[in-house]
Amino acid sequence: MNVFVYVLTNNILPIMLVASFGYLLHRRLQLQIAPLSSVVFNILSPCLVFASLANSQLPGDELVSLVAFSAINILVMGGLAFVLARLLNLQRAEKASLLIVAMFVNGGNYGLTLLQLRYGENGLSRGVVYYVTSTVMVYTVGVIIASMGNVSWRATLQRMARLPAVYAAVLAVIVYSFSIHIPEPIMSGITIAGNGAIPVMLLILGMQIASIHPDDKGRYVWPAVGLRLLGGPVVGIGVALLLGLQGAARSAMVIEATMPSAVINLILAGEFGLPTTNVARIVVLSTLISPLTIAAMIALLGL
Repeated sequence: MNVFVYVLTNNILPIMLVASFGYLLHRRLQLQIAPLSSVVFNILSPCLVFASLANSQLPGDELVSLVAFSAINILVMGGLAFVLARLLNLQRAEKASLLIVAMFVNGGNYGLTLLQLRYGENGLSRGVVYYVTSTVMVYTVGVIIASMGNVSWRATLQRMARLPAVYAAVLAVIVYSFSIHIPEPIMSGITIAGNGAIPVMLLILGMQIASIHPDDKGRYVWPAVGLRLLGGPVVGIGVALLLGLQGAARSAMVIEATMPSAVINLILAGEFGLPTTNVARIVVLSTLISPLTIAAMIALLGL
């Protein structure tokens, strides 16, 4: 079977199918997103992060390389978005919107699921590193950009201190670094909870798409979608080459870099008064088009 068709049907279609259940739940039953999001944010996602990192067989130097890839990739995408914003002569709020949608991708519910389906635990454990790094940067760099410099570093750090996934990552790194033994019943419970994160994340993705109602146009919407879906993999390949990533590490990181714009960008836009409708259009369009660009990228690069 053609690689493109195989990836589309066997790796991406299952993701979209589960997300469609969430879409229908929200549209038909008006099921609220907030309670599910709270469960994922406070319990399931931290458990997934802890279990994936604490049980990881990744060498320490590879872990550092994955964190470096994640941070560099996000910052380079921000730089390209800044140049694009200058070329389009965007206003300050529009510029901030373009930066966040280009920098922060749906590496959690979409990216981690794809990596698990395609590469199993090898892909998932590496994707979690990108997910955690990106989450930290959303609540630091992302907040500063979205607020257009109006939020202090102290306030930013306070926001980050409220992220359960960050604490889970720190604890997991300690367990990993010092080879601390976690009693089997406790580790099994954490792992079971972590395994529930991905399907619930996909339901939330579908519900979030159902709740978005973009109703106007912005001249930077399509350039932003193009930068996210086409520029993302190019930058990812370049950064992977720069850091010398190979094998599963290269595949996982490049795929994460190819993901569509994250829904968290819409939350940032709403909180800081950015053009939410245009951000919503970018999130929806990039998500709907991404199965084709991701499958094409995997087929072309042989990932």
